[in-house]
Amino acid sequence: MLLTAGALLALLAACSNSTQATTSSDAMNFSYASSSVAVSGFSGPPDSGSLSIVSCSGNECSVTLGGTGSTVGIFGTTISFLGIQDTRATIRVGEQDVSCTEGQVVAAGPLTLRCTGVGDETVEFTASPR
Repeated sequence: MLLTAGALLALLAACSNSTQATTSSDAMNFSYASSSVAVSGFSGPPDSGSLSIVSCSGNECSVTLGGTGSTVGIFGTTISFLGIQDTRATIRVGEQDVSCTEGQVVAAGPLTLRCTGVGDETVEFTASPR
């Protein structure tokens, strides 16, 4: 289920601007998530805040990114949100820019990404090492 950016930003508003994983073996997969949020009735332009949500289990992480500056670090690789045009999301994986549509699988750097949702302002995907 793809949430709207407003709903995701509301969830993120209760969290800190930087998150660090500290649990068991999953901590080795997840490095960081960086987001800034401007919450006051999310009615501004899509880039008025950013969103980074990560959940890792074993050798796979589920990621949601949205907005300018949205970045996560997983499996030793930095992934940044670049934007969405039509139904295609563009993200930077390390030094490589890749695009995907919902359901598409792409290889980028040391990772394989499966785009699971592309909304107006967010992209959801799973990532695993190749």
